[in-house]
Amino acid sequence: MDEELVSTPGSDQVVDLSRSGPVTMQMTVLQQAAVERKQARRERWQLLRRRPGFLIGAGISLFWVVCAVLYDRITPFDPFDDLSTPLARPGGEHWFGTDQIGRDVLSRVMAGSRDVLVIAPISAVISVVTGTLLGLVMGYYRGLVDDVLSRIVEAFLALPVVLVGLLALVTFGSSEPENGFLRWTLKILTLGASEPVVVIVVAVLFTPIVARTVRAAVMAERDLDYVTSARLRGETNLFIMTREILPNIVGPIVVELTVRIGYAIFTVATLSFLGVGVQPPSPDWGLIISDHYSLMNGGIWWPTLFPALAIASLVIAVNLIADSIQAVNDR
Repeated sequence: MDEELVSTPGSDQVVDLSRSGPVTMQMTVLQQAAVERKQARRERWQLLRRRPGFLIGAGISLFWVVCAVLYDRITPFDPFDDLSTPLARPGGEHWFGTDQIGRDVLSRVMAGSRDVLVIAPISAVISVVTGTLLGLVMGYYRGLVDDVLSRIVEAFLALPVVLVGLLALVTFGSSEPENGFLRWTLKILTLGASEPVVVIVVAVLFTPIVARTVRAAVMAERDLDYVTSARLRGETNLFIMTREILPNIVGPIVVELTVRIGYAIFTVATLSFLGVGVQPPSPDWGLIISDHYSLMNGGIWWPTLFPALAIASLVIAVNLIADSIQAVNDR
């Protein structure tokens, strides 16, 4: 009797299944594929750690994460109530100077990382999860389902992000939620009443972009041999999408997540600068710039420059990480 040989995607290894039943065949193929994916992840991680861009980006990001978590312990002054001489220039006592009511700018910049590093990652994760689900359905089913969802996605993509964010935040406002569970959740996350609205708005705006990226990745995979083999084995569409295709497009999804975090940081800062994002007395970077940028004409540059540099450094750091991950995945 001829031997029955099964090969897994991306591997030169062949498994002899001539004496195996259907259940054993399925389990063997899945286990072999899982082992190969684990080995591939380990190799990519080793390559990633050797890239200077990734190390620099991770180091800068880690610095801001530490500031966000421990700002109340490591800031030289209280970022909210410790008042000194208003608009003091950068010097020995206040390295970044003071703002217009005498608060230490360095302390407020360090504390301001908390809001952006809570809102931006949560928004990015929500948008990537929902966008991935949409992209899987669009790319796998094609036909009418793809046509309808693609038109909806394209309609959202045609809308200006900041303009829609302004409209949504002005419409929904920053009132305290009536639901007790929501109030408890905000307290646990140390979020104010306006932050959840910002999270939802940014997540909704980025979801169509992620869906389009995932759709393209799924369409490149759906007709490959391993997907055809899964169909022939009688696997359900849900199984094929989640257990066969999804593990093979994790790379683009991870890159998309890091890119979305960078865009979310900038979007959150922009909305705060325009006065509809995070609200006072938060030391949010965009809010600090909004309060002081008009003073630059009078030579008072430090309350605006240092928060702007903080935004730029974090966005660049996240982009360095994203570029490194993309380069490793493309090898």
